Amino acid sequence: MFAYLKTYLTMVSTLISFIGVVNVAVDPLWYTQGNKLNSVNIPYNERLTKTNLLLHSDKQKYDCLIFGSSRVTLLNSKALKNNVCFNYSFSAGTAEEFAKYAEYVKEKGINPQKIYVGIDSYNFTFDKKTKLKNNVEVAKPKPVYQSYLFSLDTLLLSLKTIFRLNTEIRFYDQDFQGKVFDNAPKYKPEFVDKKTQEKCDFSRIAYYKQIRHTFPNAKIIGYVPPISVWKLFNESYARGLLDCELQAIYEASNSYDITYDFSYPSEMTTVTYNTYDGSHYYPDVNNQIAQVLEGKLSSPGISIHQYNLNEYQQFHKSKLKEYLYKEKQGKRW
Repeated sequence: MFAYLKTYLTMVSTLISFIGVVNVAVDPLWYTQGNKLNSVNIPYNERLTKTNLLLHSDKQKYDCLIFGSSRVTLLNSKALKNNVCFNYSFSAGTAEEFAKYAEYVKEKGINPQKIYVGIDSYNFTFDKKTKLKNNVEVAKPKPVYQSYLFSLDTLLLSLKTIFRLNTEIRFYDQDFQGKVFDNAPKYKPEFVDKKTQEKCDFSRIAYYKQIRHTFPNAKIIGYVPPISVWKLFNESYARGLLDCELQAIYEASNSYDITYDFSYPSEMTTVTYNTYDGSHYYPDVNNQIAQVLEGKLSSPGISIHQYNLNEYQQFHKSKLKEYLYKEKQGKRW
């Protein structure tokens, strides 16, 4: 009996040690310095991992926060050289989540001088994926020993990272900056012929404004990430949503110090080599965006509030119409 128990305990301790060693080496939940085997950190659950990263870093060094969706995860915080920024963006992020996470950061004693907020039009067109979350909870990590010594789920994430079994196109490097794998697919867009008429929902405007109430003294800079002209046409114009989405963006950013829009048809958004899906743009594009946000470049992008609402809507539509006729697609207008 004693020999059996000894063998059993040895096997259990060996298994736990194996799980712990692998998980600590890969660090898929970002408790320490990330993956120590190579420079690839997979974004399995960015709400959790970024909270973990924040809690286990020197929080007081951050005088800048970045909120946004997966599009904004590719904005290199170190490219924003005027501040020390923490990029709290995550996949499919919504305005009510940004407001909640802003409150959480404040509770942790961070009082940023500057905040960047990505504003995506999908926040104002609800479906199963983008419906309003009425009860947002911050994804709070468990103690490290629970997550790394006794979790086969975490081990699975580690093994998927080691053997490159994930399907993600984005990843984070050793500095936790967003990158894109070299084998990312080529973007091959098409226009959609069918037009529909749908409506926007302005419920989330209040959550964008709530960030200002949470940090009344911070300089808040909003920005609309670039969207390819094909996605702009198919998902906004063809669905009859472009005007109301632009109105929602305009109103959501009214309490911000300045808001830039990179989503209109331009040299950036009418080519296919700088994005892998028309929605997520490569880091070099985001480095240009960072310079605009810091006032070091005047283009690409426009400052929204140099226009009134009607002028802003007309600017967008004139650029789209101009591009369609230039490409002999005027029948779609």
